[in-house]
Amino acid sequence: MTGVRFVLALAVVLSHMAHVSGLFDGPLQMALGALEPLAAAAVTGFFILSGFVLTWAHRAGDRPRAFWRRRLWKIFPNHVLAWALAVVFFASTEAGQVLTMRTGHSPGAAAANLLLLQAWVPDADWFFSHNTPAWSISCEAFFYALFPALLVLVRRIPAHRLRAVWAGTVLVILALPLISLTIAGPVLYEWLPVNENSLWFGYVLPPVRLPEFVLGIVTARLLQTGCLPRPTRVWTRVLPTAVLISVPFLPPQYALGAAMAAPMAVVIAGLALADVEGRSGRLAGPAAVALGDSSYALYLIHFPLLLIARRLLGVGHTFTAWTGFSVVLALTALSAGAARVVHRCYELPLTLAWSRPASRIPGPTALPGPARPRQEQPAEPFESKVERTHRA
Repeated sequence: MTGVRFVLALAVVLSHMAHVSGLFDGPLQMALGALEPLAAAAVTGFFILSGFVLTWAHRAGDRPRAFWRRRLWKIFPNHVLAWALAVVFFASTEAGQVLTMRTGHSPGAAAANLLLLQAWVPDADWFFSHNTPAWSISCEAFFYALFPALLVLVRRIPAHRLRAVWAGTVLVILALPLISLTIAGPVLYEWLPVNENSLWFGYVLPPVRLPEFVLGIVTARLLQTGCLPRPTRVWTRVLPTAVLISVPFLPPQYALGAAMAAPMAVVIAGLALADVEGRSGRLAGPAAVALGDSSYALYLIHFPLLLIARRLLGVGHTFTAWTGFSVVLALTALSAGAARVVHRCYELPLTLAWSRPASRIPGPTALPGPARPRQEQPAEPFESKVERTHRA
């Protein structure tokens, strides 16, 4: 479950590095648009994984205020760091506009981005402003705000009805793109067959992405109650591949993640079972876990680094295939290394120090006992171990 987070983050990073960066000549650059459905599926996977892990890790008696505090210190430090890098870049140069193909990076957009409100504004100059990938963190913040209430509601569903709720949630996810098909608006990118307003409604707007988060919650409850049919390799491998192959033949709105929601939920359930049964394989190896731990930092920090690299390489300068792919691999490796440093030296210390209230010092009436070293780990080891894998 930790290692797969890096796989999902890597899909987004490679999409930005190869396609959005504009590093390649025209025809090849357009061909690399095939990476976009993979990146969109990865974002869907993150949303489902968020609901799943939070439900799986929840402990009885955990109060909403404590949950929100942990989530705040989990997502904000990295977000603020990446946001600051992007703001400094755009304040000092307009070179990064080649990456977003937009012209608006206003102070209002910067403030909305910082406060994770940008996904609510139907304007790409706002929801894709500055550190573009943070739009999905804006969605996650909305999910976290609702999670305590959502969990209570889902737990009230009788176990024998959970499968029907799971299927109904999938149908809602598949129906929402049909609404976005009817929404008109201006062209956003020449390579994107979805207009700006349709993209905002179907891909960015937090309430529209909420069913994917709920699907993760219901999937976890199915697993916890023993009502989930055992995912076989056919379901966890063949189904996602078949759906991904079919995406080009569907309306373009389905390439934004909706078509992959059910397959991703099945894959995540299979990975959870593999972890529980001790057969996780390569994704549980030390290298995969280390990369997974820093995947949230990678997801946020790679875009500001790409902005800076594009400036240094020359705005508008393109490369041949081999040179361009070498640059992409080098930038990806650089981003992964920087993310590891950010995770170890910045994200993790702040999370451990502030995600929970400080322990109370025993008063004079406390019974004496043997001296113990100060606990550096959170007081709830199971929850922290699972939540440590969660970078949303």
